[in-house]
Amino acid sequence: MSAASAAFADIELPDPSRACTCGTTHSVAIDALVVAPDAIDRLAAYAVGERWRGALVVMDANTEEAAGERVGAELAAAGIRPHALRFPQRSGLRADDDGVATVRSRLRADRPDGLVAVGSGVITDIVRYAAHGEDRDFVSVPTAASMDGYASSVAAMQRDGVKVTFPARAPRAIFADPGVLAGAPTDLTRAGIGDLLGKATAQTDWLAANLLYGEPFCEAVAARVGEPLSFAAGHVDEILRSEPTAIRGLAIGLIQSGIAMAMVGSSRPASGCEHHASHFWDLLAARGRRRPASHGLQVGYATHFAMRLQRFAFAGGVPALTQPRLHEALDADALEWLGAPSSEIVAAVEEKRRFIAANAPSWPRDDAGWAAARRRLEAALQRFDGVELALSAAAIPSDPGFVDVDAGTLRATFRYSNRLRARYTVIDFLEGQDALDTALDAALPTATSERERARG
Repeated sequence: MSAASAAFADIELPDPSRACTCGTTHSVAIDALVVAPDAIDRLAAYAVGERWRGALVVMDANTEEAAGERVGAELAAAGIRPHALRFPQRSGLRADDDGVATVRSRLRADRPDGLVAVGSGVITDIVRYAAHGEDRDFVSVPTAASMDGYASSVAAMQRDGVKVTFPARAPRAIFADPGVLAGAPTDLTRAGIGDLLGKATAQTDWLAANLLYGEPFCEAVAARVGEPLSFAAGHVDEILRSEPTAIRGLAIGLIQSGIAMAMVGSSRPASGCEHHASHFWDLLAARGRRRPASHGLQVGYATHFAMRLQRFAFAGGVPALTQPRLHEALDADALEWLGAPSSEIVAAVEEKRRFIAANAPSWPRDDAGWAAARRRLEAALQRFDGVELALSAAAIPSDPGFVDVDAGTLRATFRYSNRLRARYTVIDFLEGQDALDTALDAALPTATSERERARG
């Protein structure tokens, strides 16, 4: 941490000089993290300390009004020339190669000392990936507590209708004003709640992969996500009322989630089968099969069903293990939903097969080993009741039709979305045990029940 930024670390960051309890030394590139009413003022002071002469401020039409104008004004008042890059869209902007190319072009043309992303998910991913390509640092100014990617070192880019996660640049600093976050549309805040509550199933998937296949797992990183998850689950009403302390708690939780991802170098601590479901729905939307919806609301919706599948898998639905069976991942039924598989999907399928084969010796050898694994998973499952209640309080239901996903699409989602990522989740476990269809029957509403609700 530089002397100029040492005064800005409001939130504890991992100590790179001290080994973690997991035996790994974690570090993140972030050296300034402020979530406070004077955050934008402190951004200007930080920029002065870093000796910026000019800064490229990237925003869209909405985030310019929310905070971008003020960021530019504070920088100018501090003697730093702001160069504004405004994407004109108020909706529909995507994190794609065109947006990244626009930012990279302006960086080369303006040659600023500083780069600032003013926005939420899309703006942050565009700037993060552009900064990675140009080998530049950037600063994040969040405008909504809507997603967990602010501190992340990966970017979710849209390629051929599929959201693909690529290594990218973590921000050098984050300056978030809770007042700005509280002023965001309620649906963005609900999305942030959904994204954070989805860590309940993401962490269960991560722990299960550790217990079954020996995938590295860190208790300290998991706690960095789990503690704010519990806060959000217990304070949904206050968050939705935009109470400052509650909004700040949600924002810190989402940022901590990103820090956890940066600590392990991937999105594993914060993304499991519930995120794969959201990516599957993004793919269907890109192909015109449903209307797009926000990532966080999709994640929250998927979390309802991911919890049910994990309860089935780890709390009695699979009483004894068999040696996992590999299935044809890209058969005709899968391709009916996925379409012609992109190179990223093909690579994900092959990488998952390699993971399973390479780590097969870690598979529990007998009933005692499986029982021990299930006991370790009990605590993760116990938080599900509170998460279900919190999702409902945030108006994220478990009924078919939410985010334009009907019962048939739900079943396809949890049947085929594991093809989109190499990450091992409960879907892969159930499929390998030839128990997935039975679990889906138990966990998902049927088309018949959907019609009955409509008539009632």
